[in-house]
Amino acid sequence: MNGGDGVPWLVRVCYRPALQRVVKRLEPAAGKPWFPALAGALAFGATLSMTIPTVPLLSALVLLDRRRWLAIGLWAMFGSAAAGALLVHVLGHFGTLFIAQKLPELAASAHWQHLVDWASMHGWWTLALVAASPISQTPVLILAAILGLSGPTVFFSLFAGKALKYGLIARLTAKTAETFASHGPRDAPLKDLT
Repeated sequence: MNGGDGVPWLVRVCYRPALQRVVKRLEPAAGKPWFPALAGALAFGATLSMTIPTVPLLSALVLLDRRRWLAIGLWAMFGSAAAGALLVHVLGHFGTLFIAQKLPELAASAHWQHLVDWASMHGWWTLALVAASPISQTPVLILAAILGLSGPTVFFSLFAGKALKYGLIARLTAKTAETFASHGPRDAPLKDLT
């Protein structure tokens, strides 16, 4: 999973211009005791806005303070799960008719029918599996709203899925950064990516 120059793809994603600006602004806060909570707030905002991918953001935050990868990952899990539960609550108030009017292609898609079948058979596990997977969780959040899943059920389902995904990403990011740091700047061309 490396580019031609041996740099892992995740490192490349974390050093894109938009994330570079975020990283530069957050760098002074990395050593502060509240930095993991900030990671949770950023994950909440990224999930709620549905415009910023949370995994590269999480990776960048872990790279800023890799010793606290677990705390950063836990706060990101909490923030993302809370935002997902809030989205389901808000979508639940719009109702099925509003969603059908605004997203008619969703109900007609094979992906949607597959999610409905899975949710019917497996309940909250469907939400947890989608949260753990790399696919977009937005359709399953809409489904959870339509099915009327409770806020706590949605939160804990998302938290379980995010625990697997974000825990793995945070640990691998920290381990990769440790490996690069132990080999010195010659074997870790991160400055060439900026």
